[in-house]
Amino acid sequence: MKFDPAVIGSKDLVNHYQCCMLARKTEEAVRIKEQLKTLIKEKFQTTPNKIETFADTIRGEGRDMEAILFYQIAAEFYGNQSKAGLVGIVNCVKGIIESIKAMLSRDKGLKPIVRTHVIPLMRDMREMIRRSDDVSEEDRCLEEVWCLHCIGWSEYLVGDQINLESTLVEAIAIMERVFKERAEKYSVYGSCLNNLGHTYNNTSRPNDACQYFRKAIAAIGKAEDIDDDERAYYVARSEQGVENAKSKIK
Repeated sequence: MKFDPAVIGSKDLVNHYQCCMLARKTEEAVRIKEQLKTLIKEKFQTTPNKIETFADTIRGEGRDMEAILFYQIAAEFYGNQSKAGLVGIVNCVKGIIESIKAMLSRDKGLKPIVRTHVIPLMRDMREMIRRSDDVSEEDRCLEEVWCLHCIGWSEYLVGDQINLESTLVEAIAIMERVFKERAEKYSVYGSCLNNLGHTYNNTSRPNDACQYFRKAIAAIGKAEDIDDDERAYYVARSEQGVENAKSKIK
């Protein structure tokens, strides 16, 4: 189907985008997204925050594919020329992971669409962050790692263990390269260590799993961006991971 952008309405574009996602027509979905983005710029006075809020709202109504579309557009409106813009992009990525969870809770048959269409667009958003040259390296890398953390969650949800491991290893390496011993200040570092422990445990490497669960416990204990209740929850989760891994060691 070919639509004339001069006569098509925004709702028709949204519907066509969803059809493209279901049919795994990635290039066509991108084209439709660009048409809708242009329409929003020309016809509406809005901000990236308002677009993100709209995506949050329709996600809460069960319109998850539509929400993913508007998170994409909001991220592109935020841009990558300021720290606030990078934080906005990451918030959109976090919105997409929540949309994925909701989609798959209703229909696990959508996993191939998540794998072939949604995760790649999340990686595109990570690239938006990575290409920023108007913020400090630490600010840029921290938001990039949060993005990788969400991508890893998505890969876990679709059972992509190979890419999940690579994503987490990359995120941890970035934190250790940029922040060195200060990486433990940030909860995302401990979360990535914990999730890599689970990945190793799920792929029959319990010794490696124990090592990373213990690293996660140490890191989470020093994180400065969570409260005591959150810290207790995350530490308990990693401690349970150690016990599960130890039970598999012969």
